[in-house]
Amino acid sequence: MMRSILASFAVLFSTLVPAQLPMVDITLVDDGAGQLEVRVRPDTDFDEFFSSIVFTIRWDAASGANLDQIAQVAPVSQYMPIIKSGPEADAGGYRYQIFAGFGTNALNAFGQSWTASTEVTLMTIPVINGTSMFEIVNDSWTGDINNNGDYYVSLNGQDRTGVIYQLNTGVRVEGALSAGMAVHPNPAAGTVVLDLTVPVDVKDAVLEWTDGSGRVVRSERITGRGAVRLATDASRLERGTYLVRLNADGKLTTERVVLR
Repeated sequence: MMRSILASFAVLFSTLVPAQLPMVDITLVDDGAGQLEVRVRPDTDFDEFFSSIVFTIRWDAASGANLDQIAQVAPVSQYMPIIKSGPEADAGGYRYQIFAGFGTNALNAFGQSWTASTEVTLMTIPVINGTSMFEIVNDSWTGDINNNGDYYVSLNGQDRTGVIYQLNTGVRVEGALSAGMAVHPNPAAGTVVLDLTVPVDVKDAVLEWTDGSGRVVRSERITGRGAVRLATDASRLERGTYLVRLNADGKLTTERVVLR
C-alpha cells in the first residue's frame, strides 16, 4: 500500500528531472534528553521537492519501551511532515514502528536549501516506559511486503535512497515511565480487561467510567503501581460507548470502550 502511494507521488513529479539529485542517507541520534532524533544527510546541495520518505525504528520488545508523539519544527514540518504509519508491532523479539512522510512543497518555497554532507533533523520523538537500544533498520520484517517498512526516499518523485548510517552501534535511551492504559477486547461484552501503567511515584490513581452524557458510572482507586491488570465485569452496564479515564495525580489517560 505504501509503495502505491509513493508511486503516485512519482507520477506527480515525473516532469521534474534535474541534472543531478542527491542520494539521501539517514541516521538516529540520542539527543540526551530521553528523545530520539532522526536526521537525513544529502550528498549534494538540494532545494526542490523532498517528496517522500519511509523508515522504521526497531528496539527490544521485552524492554516495554514505547515511542511517544512526533515533534517537528518549521520549516521541516512544512515541507516534510512525518507521521507514524500504523501502530507499534512486535515480531521476533523486537518492537517496530514505521514512519512515513509526504511533501508537496519545495524547500525553496520556504527559503530553505540542503547543503551537501550536512545533516538535517527531520523529527524528534520521546522514549517512554523503558530503556532499550534503538536503531533504524532494514531487516526481514521491514522487507516483508505486508509491512513495507524498508528505508526509502524520493526527491522530485525519483528514488534517491541512500544508506542507514550510525554514529555508534545504536542509540540507548531511557524513557520516563508515564501513565498508560490498554483495553481489550474492544468492543466487549461482559468482562473488559484493562492493562494499566501506573508510575511508581504516583500518589493517587483513580479509574473512572463515564457514559455518553458524561456521568460517572463506575469509579475505583488503583492501589498497585507499575503494570496493573484489571478484569472488570461490565455486564451490568448498558450497551453503548464509554470513556474509561485513568487519573494519575491529575494526569489523565483516556480510552474509548464500546459495550455490546
